[in-house]
Amino acid sequence: MAAQKQASSRQAAPKIRARAGLGFFLREAYRAFARDLDARLARHGITHAQWVLLWFLSQAGSLTPLALAREAGIKKASATAVIDALKRRRLIRGDPDSIDRRKINLHLTPAGVALMKDLVACAARTNADARGNYSEQEIETLFRLLCGVTENLEKAAIDS
Repeated sequence: MAAQKQASSRQAAPKIRARAGLGFFLREAYRAFARDLDARLARHGITHAQWVLLWFLSQAGSLTPLALAREAGIKKASATAVIDALKRRRLIRGDPDSIDRRKINLHLTPAGVALMKDLVACAARTNADARGNYSEQEIETLFRLLCGVTENLEKAAIDS
């Protein structure tokens, strides 16, 4: 039954012509994905920027504000306001470095760790919804193609 539903939903899909360009379709997919995830995060009072910093911090365990900003791909000045908001909510804390007391190491608090479990579930749900009824093979093909787009553009940047 699920296979029939999957097949019929694919047959009903309109034929897409590549007139608009790759960037247009990538942007539209990203915007739809971000809208869905942001709505889920908002239920927890978390912005997309806060989610990104919390996720990188949860993966690393501990980072300086500068290292966290670099991991997230944003300027330190932009990260500072987000870090301050997360500190005010007591989701992260900053502890002086044991060797260099001028450095601050950021960590998730127990409340931050608990919230991350809910936020990761939000992200997983958005990912599952975005995957829809696509097969694993189709998802692997999509990932391979997207990685290829990235490699093509990085190579073009080096060559120019």
